[in-house]
Amino acid sequence: MLVDNANLRGMAMIGYDATTVGVQDIYRGIEYYVDRVTEAGVPVVSANVYYEGTEDLVFPASMVVDVAGVRFGITGVLNPDLRINVHREIDSHGVDIVNPVDALAEVIPELAGRCDFVVVLSHSGLTRSKDLAEQVTGIDYLVVGSHNAHASEPYDVGNTTVIQPGYRGQTMADYRLHFDTDGTFLSYSGQAFPLDDKKPADAAMALMLKEHKTAVETASKQRAAEQAEERRRQRDAQQAAQQEEYKEACLGVNDSCKRCHQDKYEHWLTTAHAHAFETLEKALQSTNPECLRCHTTCNLDLAQDGSEEVPTELRSVQCESCHGIGTEHNREGSFGTIRVATCVACHDPENSPDFSFPTYLAQVRH
Repeated sequence: MLVDNANLRGMAMIGYDATTVGVQDIYRGIEYYVDRVTEAGVPVVSANVYYEGTEDLVFPASMVVDVAGVRFGITGVLNPDLRINVHREIDSHGVDIVNPVDALAEVIPELAGRCDFVVVLSHSGLTRSKDLAEQVTGIDYLVVGSHNAHASEPYDVGNTTVIQPGYRGQTMADYRLHFDTDGTFLSYSGQAFPLDDKKPADAAMALMLKEHKTAVETASKQRAAEQAEERRRQRDAQQAAQQEEYKEACLGVNDSCKRCHQDKYEHWLTTAHAHAFETLEKALQSTNPECLRCHTTCNLDLAQDGSEEVPTELRSVQCESCHGIGTEHNREGSFGTIRVATCVACHDPENSPDFSFPTYLAQVRH
């Protein structure tokens, strides 16, 4: 699991006074997010996100920020109806999300007594955020989160001024509040503008993002390699199990065929097939799995490190290599038919460039 809090570090670099919990924040579980918040030192407020199965808020419900003598009370809510995906390595995001209307109705009266203006960070989407502005009294400013479109200027919903900056960092909202010399609020202005190539990048932020992208790329490649290795291990284990099953079904010439086919057995002893394993021993290749595949019986997928020894009773190219495993023997005449496909599995162009089915078959026919 990649430990990276680039988004929170970016907020700290910008100088965020506060943020609230969003659905992506708890993708890896609330404990992970709390750890990242602690590392970054970004203030988080949330009035309706509790630790799962408890009555304990994960973060403070609100906070007050003093700006030039004007006190702003900030709280936040998360829409419980939003879909929250969970990382495959965890069982639960670990939170309970209560009704935001009820939560704000409890928090705002107390908060209003400690500040001049109440600001709600609403990670709720546009429709639900507007509903909050209409249903909950005492909200002076509401910032819309979890909505892709931005509004170029702030607008009013009832007695609440709504700020809609968009998401994914594609726009920047620059809204200004205007006060007279006595601190009395007069008006607001401002707009949201796109963060395109016309806006110069901050060098420190650009470096941090580059490091973040590099870390994500590296972790993704490592994870892909680990998954590929795990798939390979599973495939090898499956093949090994299948091969063991096949070996158990294979009988070997001495334990099966020669009891009924003595004359054919004696002829087989005169063929190159009967001495195929000896040729490997002479060439010092009797542990090479690539060679053993064709110089033994029922050993098609041996361990690639050469650690698997071929049972004596299955060495060389015996009857079952060409005619099929003995446990499938039948008496109705179809068992053991030799076809070109049977031979070319080993007599391929690389190992047997002069192979001719009629010629080679004549050398082992019995």
